[in-house]
Amino acid sequence: MGDGIHTLHDFMLRTEGITYVLIVAALCGFIFFWRFLSERDDDRDYLGADRPEEHHH
Repeated sequence: MGDGIHTLHDFMLRTEGITYVLIVAALCGFIFFWRFLSERDDDRDYLGADRPEEHHH
């Protein structure tokens, strides 16, 4: 790749770049996970209304 890390500035630039890549990956993963959870709930009504109705008369 290169000659390596010789100064603190080189180290900071390398770790900052890696951090930004990890943040973008985490945000993309969170968005896909949120969409996965939201799509699962589209088939259901809220507050357990998807359960079979039980009438007690």
